[in-house]
Amino acid sequence: MKIISLDQASVGTPHKIIEINAGLEARKKLLAMGIHVGDFISKLNRSSWSPVLIKNLTTRSSKIAIGQGLARKIMVGDERQ
Repeated sequence: MKIISLDQASVGTPHKIIEINAGLEARKKLLAMGIHVGDFISKLNRSSWSPVLIKNLTTRSSKIAIGQGLARKIMVGDERQ
């Protein structure tokens, strides 16, 4: 399975969150937004300078916007693997 950061992930494809390489506060923030290791998410936009829009497919959440820096710390893998 190829593991990449969320900011490099393709748009519209389901990806599984493999790990979160962030500090305690950032992980708490993600947990409060409903983003957990093991969840399947879909990236909704392609912009390299604006916030990354995602949808948690596991919890069927509404759109969530996270910053580019935090998106670089979320490692995802391809769902098919």
